[in-house]
Amino acid sequence: MNSNVHIPDDLLARYVAGETTPDETRQVKAWLGQSAGHEEELLRFQKIWEAAEAVKPVSEVDVEAAWKKVSGRFEAQPSTPAMNDSEVAAQNPLPFTIHKNDDDVRPLRSGKSPSSFRFWRAAASILIVMGLGWLGYRFFEKSNEPAIASVLKTQQKTTEHILPDGTKVFLNHNTTLSYANDFGQDTRTVMLKGEAYFDVKRDEKRPFIIQANGTEIKVLGTSFNVRAYDQKVNVAVTSGKVQFSTPKSKTLLVKNETATAQADTIIKLPAVDLNAMAYRTKVFVFDKTNLGDVVASLREGYQTDIQLSGRLKNCQLTARFERESLDATLSVIAETLHLQVTRKGQTILLDGQGCP
Repeated sequence: MNSNVHIPDDLLARYVAGETTPDETRQVKAWLGQSAGHEEELLRFQKIWEAAEAVKPVSEVDVEAAWKKVSGRFEAQPSTPAMNDSEVAAQNPLPFTIHKNDDDVRPLRSGKSPSSFRFWRAAASILIVMGLGWLGYRFFEKSNEPAIASVLKTQQKTTEHILPDGTKVFLNHNTTLSYANDFGQDTRTVMLKGEAYFDVKRDEKRPFIIQANGTEIKVLGTSFNVRAYDQKVNVAVTSGKVQFSTPKSKTLLVKNETATAQADTIIKLPAVDLNAMAYRTKVFVFDKTNLGDVVASLREGYQTDIQLSGRLKNCQLTARFERESLDATLSVIAETLHLQVTRKGQTILLDGQGCP
């Protein structure tokens, strides 16, 4: 099943209510793992579902009138020769029969009393009301959501894009950026899932706002990086000022400052790690850096599976690589520390005797 396959609403409803079978649970979890947007869709569905449970009909549904109307349609049909109950049961696809000279609706199966049938009529009425309330709420919910004007998405490649206001954004791998039709009217708001570097065009009257995994980054005009692949969101500022906030906390970041938000708490970090933005710049600077951290930076910057022998992780490297290919970078590191570079499929392994 690909990421575009629709999953039934009733299955999501049972999953939210905790009533799915083991097979259905596995189906939903597999669907969630196919796209980052599916988890957001489930959370939105859960909010709608919870709110829908609280929706009450604004007026009563006249069930009796509806049933009489249905009965009247049967009355209006041309008369046919009289049939006994068994003949009626054979031809009538409904689970009841309506008699011309009788106002009651009699079930065909024995053992079902009129009161039992009235119960099912009432149950059907409740389902109708709930269904109308649910559809009404979903329509109201969607009508109040800003219409998405554009969605920028990357998978295995990075890309640069200029937004309608002139802001430049550079998207890392596996990133989604979206914005609504009203972008640039009162504010400039975008939604981010993944990682991106922003060079925001200054506008004193229209703040630029990024919504990322429950946090908000607000600026007037500056340059900064946002990493939001999961619930931990990191912001690193390279110029200007950035207001970084969660529902419970807020902080102001200036040039060369960085902070991480997780579980509504914002923690300022010592300084900006320029290697963390190497996915865009392809510039790596290492100063007596443990080889384990070097490999982690290269893995993120080149989006390649690079593994390191455990006995080498504390070896240190001092070097600068500027827009070099991965092969050239690894060759220099291997030559410097007397390592061997081995490729196995999509994985690159660095191994050696130890630190020189």
